[in-house]
This record gives sequence, C-alpha cells and structure tokens, in this order.
Amino acid sequence: MSDLEQHVPSTTGPVIVGVDGSPEAERGMRFAADLAERLDVELVVIHAYGLIGSFGDWRDGPEERERQVRAAMADDWCAPLSQRTGLTWRWECVQGAAVEGLLRAADDIDAAFIVVGSHGAGHSVSPFLGSTSQDILRHSHRPVVVIPPADDHEHRRGGAAAMRDVVADA
Repeated sequence: MSDLEQHVPSTTGPVIVGVDGSPEAERGMRFAADLAERLDVELVVIHAYGLIGSFGDWRDGPEERERQVRAAMADDWCAPLSQRTGLTWRWECVQGAAVEGLLRAADDIDAAFIVVGSHGAGHSVSPFLGSTSQDILRHSHRPVVVIPPADDHEHRRGGAAAMRDVVADA
C-alpha cells in the first residue's frame, strides 16, 4: 500500500462530529447530520473529555463527571437527531483531550469527514479558529469541515466574517 493510499480516507465511512454543548458544536452537528444523510452514511457524535475540561466540575470526580457528560449527550446534545428519521447515528464519549479523542475515533471508524465548530466551549481569543479546530486541521489526514460561528457570535467581530468568505470561496 502506498503512502497516499494509507492516508486517503474512506468515502463511504461515517461522518464524525465533535460536540461540547456549545452553540458552534450544535451548528456543526446539524451540518454533519445533513452531510451524513446526503452521503447516506452513519453519523457518529463524539465528546472527548479529560480530567479537567469545560463540562462539569472537576471536584465531582471522574465517575460523576462521566455520568454528567453521558446524560448531556443522551438527553440534550443529541436530542435533535432523534427527529431525523432518515439518519443513522450514534454517540460516544471518549476519554482524553478533544483533539486526540476525535482523531483517534476518526481513525478507529475510518471516518470520511470530521466536522467541528470553529470555536467550542473553551475561551479562545482568536477570531478565526479555536485551538481544537486549529489542531484538528493541522493533524488530521482526513477531510475536515470547520463550521464558522453564527453571525451574532462574539468571534464575528473584527474580521471573523472574512473566514466565511474564505471557506465559501474554497
């Protein structure tokens, strides 16, 4: 197998989307669901969590934090997908940092695409990309779709609107 063949993702593999409860992740999940339906492939919704993160309270301990994350995935974050009758989907929680968790999950399931929001629940000051979306773009050998923030999002100020124009022209 050549180097190129080794790094070309499946075109029939699932679409994977990272979620963290942020509005950008919700927008990313909607886009990923539309893409998976259009390609007639499975959607896999992933939340990666570590010891310290933006969800829950680290003082609750890892078991309680995992319970909280799983409840949010099942009851809140993935709830809109239940209305989509033409979509095959599932969710998974993986332990570890977001970038490593998403990339590992994408490799494990041979994902056709990775979808992430430009900014998540973290507190990035960059108007264009948060650290997770930057690192996913930098390290993935699969096609990555980065969903820009909504028009009313704070990252739209000061030039982030240009990101949409650049992505749309690509």
